[in-house]
Amino acid sequence: MRKKQKRNEADPDLVTAIGLVWGHVNTRRFEDAHVLAGVCRGIWPDDPALMLLQSYAAAEVLEPVDAGALDRAAQADAGLGEWARLVLVRCAGPGTAEG
Repeated sequence: MRKKQKRNEADPDLVTAIGLVWGHVNTRRFEDAHVLAGVCRGIWPDDPALMLLQSYAAAEVLEPVDAGALDRAAQADAGLGEWARLVLVRCAGPGTAEG
């Protein structure tokens, strides 16, 4: 008999919160996404996904973004590096994309 594989048991409330923020970002409701992500980060301050979503929304509404926090998130999780770079490009403004 095979052993049951252990899944990454993420907090279902956190998963829901990330989904809600992502939904706002996906529908280009950046101000709402920024506010919602800020409230969620009050509950889960160390979650990198929420930090990246809030940073992306902040860049879109021309709010300040903590570039150091983005760098730390990218270094902590290689999968987040592309997101962090995208947010930094968005912060730099139009016409400044690398490539």
